[in-house]
Amino acid sequence: MRKCVLLAAALMLAAALVSHGQGQAPGDQSASVAPAELTNDDIVRMAKAGLPGDVVIATIRSSSCKFDTSPDALQGLKSAGVPDPVIAEMVRRANPHAGGRELWIARFTGEDKAAAAMAAVQKDDLGALRESSLFSKVTSFSSDVTQPQGSWSLSAIETSYSAGSAAKRVIVGYGTGRAHLVLEYKLLNPAGTVVWTKTIKTEPSFWSSTGAVGGVQNQDAAVDKQPQKLLDELSKFFALHH
Repeated sequence: MRKCVLLAAALMLAAALVSHGQGQAPGDQSASVAPAELTNDDIVRMAKAGLPGDVVIATIRSSSCKFDTSPDALQGLKSAGVPDPVIAEMVRRANPHAGGRELWIARFTGEDKAAAAMAAVQKDDLGALRESSLFSKVTSFSSDVTQPQGSWSLSAIETSYSAGSAAKRVIVGYGTGRAHLVLEYKLLNPAGTVVWTKTIKTEPSFWSSTGAVGGVQNQDAAVDKQPQKLLDELSKFFALHH
């Protein structure tokens, strides 16, 4: 609950910074006009105000945006201290080709012992891709048994897995007993051609029997980081090739 309150407060602060930068006093209700579009300057202002990257990303996803993502502009954002995940989200929102591009996600495959962990990661990936603006529509094998005609498809195969050991981490330390799941992703275009591959490793503290992250430290960050890596890599691909 405390985390939700802090996030809501941070979002209100982000909105205030944006409205202030665009010449409208925070809380001024005299002019009922549509919110102005977020620009690069707004993002730089929020970053310099010390707002967390996830809050800036949430603001981008809930706002109309007009970003300049030219090479020079991206370099300027980097120099201004804007975090890489925020820049990647800006590229996603500025991508004009997402309209009409649909994605179907196949069932991730691998060893039986990794099934619960893969299901947990796949659920997180699906949610993150639906919230992003990379695709106009995202479905999966769970709702559409067969791939919709004309859609892109994303698959993943497990190449390495360990459930981890909480006992080893406590007794031995030094990184021993850490769980990991390595997935090799493949993106196919509507013609069925593999156009992108990427190996991504997830390292939570340990997996429970249901695939949830076990309870040592930073478990929220461990879950959130993996789908963010996937989004960042896909954003780079589409920025370069589409």
